[in-house]
Amino acid sequence: MKKNGERKAQKEEHYNFADYKKEIFKDPEVRERCELAFAELKLAHQIAELREKAHMTQAKLAVEINTKQQVVSRLEDEHHIPSFITLWKVAHAFGKKLDIRFI
Repeated sequence: MKKNGERKAQKEEHYNFADYKKEIFKDPEVRERCELAFAELKLAHQIAELREKAHMTQAKLAVEINTKQQVVSRLEDEHHIPSFITLWKVAHAFGKKLDIRFI
């Protein structure tokens, strides 16, 4: 069992998340990886959100974009980067336009 002094010393070693984030983001490679991961996650969530708002199943979206349900499932996985043409087909299936910008 840990003594009070040991617990207190252990707590002082921990950073809060904001401090931790500032520290690791000083490394440009870490910042770049995090930005890429966030962009992938955001894209996957946007596709899933469009589909859910349209009350559409993955299978139905697959039919709309002429592919398989498994492909739609991968589109909604943040570790998959879809092609431009696939993103265009998804946008078209929901009556949207695809707008990719450099900011």
